[in-house]
Amino acid sequence: MEIKGEHILFLLGAGASADAGIPISNKMVEEIEKLIEENEEWKPYRELYFYLKSSINYSDGILGKFNEPFNVERLLIVISEIEKRETNLMYPFIGTWNIRLLDLGGINFENIKKFRKLIRKQLNEWVGLRSYDQANYYQSFSSLSKDIGQLMKVFTLNYDLCFETVVGKDKIIELGFTKSTNEWHQSNFENEAGKQYNIYKLHGSIDWYIKDDKLFWSEKIEAEPELIFGILHKMTSVDPYFYYSSILRNSCMDEAKVIVVIGYSYADDYVNIILSQALSSKTELRVLNVAPFGQRTEEELKSEILKRLNLKNQKQLICINSTAKEFIINQMNKEFFQNNIGEPEGAPFN
Repeated sequence: MEIKGEHILFLLGAGASADAGIPISNKMVEEIEKLIEENEEWKPYRELYFYLKSSINYSDGILGKFNEPFNVERLLIVISEIEKRETNLMYPFIGTWNIRLLDLGGINFENIKKFRKLIRKQLNEWVGLRSYDQANYYQSFSSLSKDIGQLMKVFTLNYDLCFETVVGKDKIIELGFTKSTNEWHQSNFENEAGKQYNIYKLHGSIDWYIKDDKLFWSEKIEAEPELIFGILHKMTSVDPYFYYSSILRNSCMDEAKVIVVIGYSYADDYVNIILSQALSSKTELRVLNVAPFGQRTEEELKSEILKRLNLKNQKQLICINSTAKEFIINQMNKEFFQNNIGEPEGAPFN
């Protein structure tokens, strides 16, 4: 069976860059909790942080969601909504702010604003690696593109620069920005000549910024980069996010035969819906999930993913017990896709 570039679609989550030294979201929360106990700059926000975290967990509990992960993205989403104050869509329906929040948030919620800026600054430090030596395992994407010989699509939920920094050294990748102006435009993805990868950064990037309502690429990490938290923001922000979601859906529904999911926790509902719709429509489509099983059995992990994707056909899901680095270096090659990806019974592959 001949594998073509259009048959393979990659979806990268935080776990894909964890081996490069970038902490995943729950690890970031652990680091924040250390900082508020030990760092003088962070200590003033200790009680505010505990209030926000307990309120988020309380909200989950009301809905019967007692095992929902608490991570830095959820924290920033809540902070951003609180910051809106009177401009929040729900403000006319709210009788008054919680007294404890008013106390901890400070006048005009200045403490909320300062805390958000502190977290965003720290996020940049976590994600903006000083050295990409630990990310060299991404080089295997270069080898794969050489073997496949055709353009492939990579969708990433990460803000980091690992892929473009490592793979971009010797391969031509498209990020959507015009070279002469550094401005983003979807037409840049239409010319496929000579390119090895199209990269779609679904949540933004630490080297993106907005100017005059337009998106630009920067040669440095931005102090206030264009990062997106939460589906509402993704759909209402500047054009790339809606466009990228559309491309993801169209690619899954049309040419993709294997969706290689690396280090994704299935915490983004809009991504899960796209995957679910494609899998329901195409019984020959497979999801190849790459993540360490940890304390879970393979059956437990499969059950969790099947539930998230509302997927009934278990044969469409293959779980590989591996870190991103181990898989990318040792297993991710043309021969692997040719020999080890089978088909649900009765469904031809090509």
